[in-house]
Amino acid sequence: MAVAKEHTPDNELEKLIESLPGEEIPIDVNPDGDDKIPLDPETGLDPEQLESELNDLKDLVQGEIDKMLEKNPDAEWTDIVKEAKEDKKNRKNKGNVKLCEVCGENEVAEDEQYCEHCLDVMKHYPFSWWKYLIPILAVVLIFLALSYFAINFSVFKGTVSANKLIKAHKLDSALSAYDKLNAEIKVTDENFGGKYLRYQVDLYEELGIDHYDDALKFIEKYFEGSKIDRSYNKDVKAFRDKIKSYEKLYEKFNTAYNGAASYDDFVKEFDSLVSVADYDTAHILYYKYYAANVMGEDISVMRKNVEEIKKVSPESKTLYLPLLAEISLNEGKYDDMVKYADELAQVNKESPYVALYKSIAYRFKGDLVKAAKACNDGLAVTPANSLLNYQMGIISLLQGKQKEAFSFASTAYEQADTANAYVSAASLYSLCAQLLGETEVNESIIMETSQYGYPISDQVQKIIDGDLTIEDVFLKGKGDFAWN
Repeated sequence: MAVAKEHTPDNELEKLIESLPGEEIPIDVNPDGDDKIPLDPETGLDPEQLESELNDLKDLVQGEIDKMLEKNPDAEWTDIVKEAKEDKKNRKNKGNVKLCEVCGENEVAEDEQYCEHCLDVMKHYPFSWWKYLIPILAVVLIFLALSYFAINFSVFKGTVSANKLIKAHKLDSALSAYDKLNAEIKVTDENFGGKYLRYQVDLYEELGIDHYDDALKFIEKYFEGSKIDRSYNKDVKAFRDKIKSYEKLYEKFNTAYNGAASYDDFVKEFDSLVSVADYDTAHILYYKYYAANVMGEDISVMRKNVEEIKKVSPESKTLYLPLLAEISLNEGKYDDMVKYADELAQVNKESPYVALYKSIAYRFKGDLVKAAKACNDGLAVTPANSLLNYQMGIISLLQGKQKEAFSFASTAYEQADTANAYVSAASLYSLCAQLLGETEVNESIIMETSQYGYPISDQVQKIIDGDLTIEDVFLKGKGDFAWN
């Protein structure tokens, strides 16, 4: 008695593939007299060209799946097969004229399937004929017979999902989605082409300077050796070179800064060391802004540099918008802070600077409810962010929530990654510890900061002694701790 074949999605896919119109064409990869492709004597193929062609194919398939899932985000692989089959049937006869099965443009006789041009291309270039397919959807049909694409459809779909997060301006979530995708691909040990990798490079470039270190590590890992020199990776190479020039520029900044007695001296020396031909102009202006900031120059000098960044590199919004918000804070222009934060959200609504500057602005405007909401929105994306935890600690203190403030201050202190963030968080943590009678915690903070040579703000003790109120420190003046 015959055993019925098990009904599975794979069997369904196989049936669909077998029912597709068209027939296989036997192609001799090394036809007599063909000297157009240098072939390996053992395999009969040019390994370098084959690798390049196959990677291009995978990129092309990724592009087609991008388009399909853009139209129908919930589609599965079998849905795509069915849609492709219908499209091909609809193309087969156009106006009662039979067209070539490959290009879909040239007329063919009733008993033929391929035009002379496509047959000639397939004969001489067995691994590049797909480039001539019009419409491009026919390429996907050819590879339906390869179970690779069906089995690994989730990877291609994952790329589409990550790109949708980018279009939704959720760049941090997109980066996390790609990290998971990279891990999945590593487990499969398969090559999925380079398109999904170049998408990630574009994402890092959009995120800007704060992610340069991670971007460089990513590029060096996935575009190692001669890969980055290939023509289709030229944009990746340009971005890598931009990051490296930014790192070199920091060395020039240090040289000029360490030998300067004034800001004008710094600018003169810095300009003599750098050239706009060798470095990004926006990066040069950023270091001038930074020097003006740390050297105590007037706020107008800082604003001039940042406005110049906006002028020469309008696409660098993740660089100049947070700087404009910081300048507006120092000028007491709180509505402008909110405006710049909203503009930044149009690029990356998950940027911690969006939540940070909105939170500070609302706090100064006296709306602690809005300040807390903005901060919590940011913490929902990056719960360990030191700056956001610091701000939430301040807001909690102003609301009379000392235990909550202590918890946020603790996280801000533990996660601080700059000297300024560390010193401010240590002062807030010390204040909260003393308000709650956590003597041992306070002693530990003081001992640790003294080992690094950092002082706790004098205002902490003044609040404890009753000479200042929390409102005096965080709602007046600069709205933050000060040091003598």
